[in-house]
Amino acid sequence: YAAVSWVDCFYWTLTTMSTLGYGDITFDGPNGRLFSMLVMFTGVIYLFIVLPFFFMEFFYKPFVKYQMGARVPRSYTSEEDQHVILTHYDSISHALMDKLEQFGYPFVLIEEDLDEALRLHVMGIPVMVGDLDEVETFQKASIDKAKMVVATDDDIRNVNIAFRARDAAPKVIVTSICTRTASEDILELAGADHVVRNAKMMGSFLARRISCTDTRAHVMGAFDEVLIAEATIHGTPLVGSALRDTNLREEQGVNVVGIWERGQFELPTPDSMLSNHTVLLLAGTESHLTAYDEKFRIYETNNSPVIIIGAGRVGRATAKTLEEMNVPYRVIETDEVKVAKVKNGIQGDASERAVLDRAGINKTPAIVITSHSDETNVYLTIYCRKLRPNAQIISRAFLHRNVEPLHRAGADFVISQDHMGANTIFNLLDRAEILMVTEGLDVFRQQTPKGLVGVQVKDSHIREKTNCGIVAIKSNGKGKVIITPSPDDTFPDDGEIILIGDEASEKAFEESFGK
Repeated sequence: YAAVSWVDCFYWTLTTMSTLGYGDITFDGPNGRLFSMLVMFTGVIYLFIVLPFFFMEFFYKPFVKYQMGARVPRSYTSEEDQHVILTHYDSISHALMDKLEQFGYPFVLIEEDLDEALRLHVMGIPVMVGDLDEVETFQKASIDKAKMVVATDDDIRNVNIAFRARDAAPKVIVTSICTRTASEDILELAGADHVVRNAKMMGSFLARRISCTDTRAHVMGAFDEVLIAEATIHGTPLVGSALRDTNLREEQGVNVVGIWERGQFELPTPDSMLSNHTVLLLAGTESHLTAYDEKFRIYETNNSPVIIIGAGRVGRATAKTLEEMNVPYRVIETDEVKVAKVKNGIQGDASERAVLDRAGINKTPAIVITSHSDETNVYLTIYCRKLRPNAQIISRAFLHRNVEPLHRAGADFVISQDHMGANTIFNLLDRAEILMVTEGLDVFRQQTPKGLVGVQVKDSHIREKTNCGIVAIKSNGKGKVIITPSPDDTFPDDGEIILIGDEASEKAFEESFGK
């Protein structure tokens, strides 16, 4: 055989694998042809599979990503000052974005991952790319003009964010979500002005929504001397009466500002009928509520333990609040470790009838469902409603979209954790104080708009224009509070109005009468 150079070998291989095949160099014999066929098949695989893959992966995709990444800003310039800087995209920040957008607050989300930033950018969310562990990132987000920085990631990340944000702007308000008690002090040392313990707030809220252990008025919140309370009327002479015939305003001085009927809320009218399942939302001073209690606390009382399903952070916070309220309770939990963390714990599955019987399902006045799974919460709500039709069922929803299904399953009150956290943070933006009654329903105060000064209540048409109910009218100059305003009362120029309504109603009030 004649010697073949390396150049000729490379030349033959290239022409064969690339299917050019000039034919000027060929193998003789069957073995040579078999070898040539093998090289050609290998060339086809490389030509149509491997080479396109390398081209797409290392040339085309990086180019497209670079082009798309160029669309995502690396900085934020607001046309208005006092914007909000968000540092993590989750259910809480998503709910907060909805409220900020609804009420016209500018905001920007800082995202470290370019792919995630691109996805959020396509969704229409104001987003910028940057590393949260660099002060320069916050400076590019115009933190010196920002109203607030919000951290909703895990505790360790939130500490770092608070520390960097405080370095970048010493005067900006820094608000952080906190899951562990030990992290609260660390977050404050890192520079957080407000630390929101969502699980603790959720547990306290769920516990204070229990109103069927007795017929007294249970205070939920206060606007100075105006107290907002709930009261069940089961077993009282109020059952079967129209609201106009109860004489609550004339005799006790309380204002019925809302009516709950199996989880359904409505603004009251004089013709509203009251039943055994009605829960009244009352407004009044301390003396008014005391007078109400004096008349109605003698009626049916249920001192049986409240059942709490779930001993996680929310369940333990609920139990702690009930203990402070001197309300007996029992906690059902499958995890032995979590059961050991609570008093009156029962280890077992709440979906088993025997476990619920041990907890006292047949006598309990209320059931609080705190599972982390919304599917489980719906299941347990339906089951408990069947076993105990007259009990008050209060449930936590992890996601806002499951609030309505839980109401339909039989829950009297439902609150989602993301909206509670978002509402709490939103209320820190120097807004008028807001009391969250339940999911999507708030009691809030507004300074008397100029267009309503001197106008009588009957001529304001507030309810018709905004679907808000008037809870009280205050005159700061005279120190006068009208808990039960009549149609002929007028709005003072130096006071405020306390209203009840959902987010759309509050927005409609601002649009109709001004902030």
